[in-house]
Amino acid sequence: MEQQVIFREYQEQTAGDHNNIQDFTRRSFDHLTNDAVTKTNRYAGFAVVKTAQIEVQVAAGRMYDQNGAIFARNSSLSQSLTSHLPAAAKRIVAVSCYGQEIETDTQERDFLVNTETGATQPDAVSMSRSRTAVLAFTAGAESADPQPPPIPATHAIIAYILLDTLSIVSIDMQTDNAVISTEALHVRTKALEAWRAAVEPRIDGIASDVAAIANDVQSSADGYRMDQIYRDIARVKSAIAIPDLASDYGADHFLDHRYSDVDNAQDLGFNAKVEEGIRFAPDAEDVTALNIFSANDPNAALNAGLLLPAYDHALKMEIGPYHSDIGIAQYGFQTYEIVQRMMSRMRLRYGPEQTICTNSQWWQSGAYNPAEGILLKGNETWQVLGQAPGMKAKFLRVRQVFEDWYEEPYWEGITVDHSISGAQVSQSFLQGNDMWATRLGFYLTVKAANENIHLSLVEVTNGVPDLQKCILQQTVPHEALASNGWTEINIMPTFLRAGGRYAIVLTSNANHRVGMAYGQSYLDGTFFYSTDGAYHQGDLTKDMMIRVYGAKFRASQVAIELDAISLSGGIQNIDILAGTIQPSSTELVYEIQPGGSGAWRRLTVDDLGALSSTPALCRFRARFVGTRDMMPGINLVDSEVRVSRPKTTLTHISKPWPIENASNKITVQLLLEDFDPTPHDVNCRLRIAGAWVTADTITTRLVTAEDKRWQRTYVFELDDPVTEFTTEVTATTNHPSTTFHVAEFIFWAGA
Repeated sequence: MEQQVIFREYQEQTAGDHNNIQDFTRRSFDHLTNDAVTKTNRYAGFAVVKTAQIEVQVAAGRMYDQNGAIFARNSSLSQSLTSHLPAAAKRIVAVSCYGQEIETDTQERDFLVNTETGATQPDAVSMSRSRTAVLAFTAGAESADPQPPPIPATHAIIAYILLDTLSIVSIDMQTDNAVISTEALHVRTKALEAWRAAVEPRIDGIASDVAAIANDVQSSADGYRMDQIYRDIARVKSAIAIPDLASDYGADHFLDHRYSDVDNAQDLGFNAKVEEGIRFAPDAEDVTALNIFSANDPNAALNAGLLLPAYDHALKMEIGPYHSDIGIAQYGFQTYEIVQRMMSRMRLRYGPEQTICTNSQWWQSGAYNPAEGILLKGNETWQVLGQAPGMKAKFLRVRQVFEDWYEEPYWEGITVDHSISGAQVSQSFLQGNDMWATRLGFYLTVKAANENIHLSLVEVTNGVPDLQKCILQQTVPHEALASNGWTEINIMPTFLRAGGRYAIVLTSNANHRVGMAYGQSYLDGTFFYSTDGAYHQGDLTKDMMIRVYGAKFRASQVAIELDAISLSGGIQNIDILAGTIQPSSTELVYEIQPGGSGAWRRLTVDDLGALSSTPALCRFRARFVGTRDMMPGINLVDSEVRVSRPKTTLTHISKPWPIENASNKITVQLLLEDFDPTPHDVNCRLRIAGAWVTADTITTRLVTAEDKRWQRTYVFELDDPVTEFTTEVTATTNHPSTTFHVAEFIFWAGA
């Protein structure tokens, strides 16, 4: 207390002394409230609830004014809003409070009128003065798009009540004007401190990361060095030495099957594998699907085949508060063709058979589709929409380890078509960081006829929702829809990329009414509606109320065990193909336990000896490394784990090679990689007119010793000119663990 009244023994006391006791206390409380609690008009309590069709009840509460005074109302108030009902449209009624001092508790007290005689005279006076909070209901103008009414500056706004011609539509508490307790502030501060402790070290490292990037850019190749590289490539091309007088020539880089008789149509005994070179076919092989070992693994979250580490839902983005609503059906009914893209794949090949083929550089030439050549599964049919999907494929080639992935999380190679009828509205939004969306919400004021809502999550192209780039399609049943509230549904986790623009699309045959926010409340997206089934019209005056929840993972590193892998006679190679999303901030590592016991071995370049013992059985698991906010994900549906052991012999048969101009001299040149002349051998012959022809001369030249690259040339001198021939390449090795490959085939006729 700032001041106090001093009383002494036998001292005369006046009414002013006793009043000062209270005045000094009140003044100190006013200053404390103004300095430590709030300097603006705020309220506490006063919860507004609908108790009848056109009646509300306001709970007891307090009003804090801008000068520090506290006004209280100790009883609830029931208020009918019948007099405020609009005649034809809608109206917003504001509930506010203000402070008023009133004198109460009137009593009859005696007052001394004669000090000598002691005579008194009674008088009725107020014995207390109270600060009372007064509730006010202020109606706004009636309108199809109603706005809140103006409120005096001395009031604190408690809630906005939206009325239609019949009833109360919604109540929107203005929680921004409520007093926040120190306990609530303490909880928020602790959360911020925890977030700061986790994030501050990463932010502090950004400066060094930027400096490292700058150094990398400065040290990258300049134009002069690139010119040198181009000249070197020209010299390499000329070293192939195809004679100028050659009448015809051809080449095969063995990146696809276009020149290989893999179906053995000529019945010449094709027995090889064409996969970035001619390689030894499997002697034994087993193919299974990826599957979680225990469905009750507490570290795993498995949703419709998508495997993620265990997570909780965290609200990442919300558009609100409620301002008005719209009926979906007002935009007309159409049939929409939606193309859903599926999760792109990643492939890992591990084992001694993975000898590096330099021809893999041809994937980037544009003549081949690496995604189809590397990530194709079985007899799938690929859809090429616009740019060939393979041009976005990336790959890593190191000894014994091949990694291939697709840079887009959802690709156009494999799609699912949906045909949906109804009226359609959508809301776009900007995704600020990588996230797995796990739950979506939208606000309905009225749930109409018994019709479902089709929920789509699509990418945005040129600022407009693109139904040809759908990444999630899900139906929300009518019984799951909430009226006058949020409808929130768990979805199959869907990856949203940082900086990407997406749209939530709602399609329905019923006139469900969707809650809308004021158009300036969210500036990173637009509300769209469609009237013709194709074109989307934007409306900047409003935004659809939506919520987006993301995964909050329970640990930053998790190992999830998968079904064991096995092969009778032993495993030499592992080939894993699965729908995978692995953001740059995460790592997905497959590990095996050879023999089912002992140390876990990583299938990475850091451990090239995991299969050195040729185990017949291996425990198998996936290690997810990331952060609490981002982890890689694996789609177990349509996945493959192929374990194999190669043969020690191969026979490759080409499709017939045509020659435009008949010639009696054919030269064939093979490029061998990881080739050792001691345990390895290669031969080539031609099939002409149903007979085999062997080479007249064979020459072998070492190209580079460190890469074990050899060039072997076969010259065939023929008695008669030919216009077509077939080649047979045979090879042998002394052991399945010491293989090599034929990287390139070139022939020319004549000269």
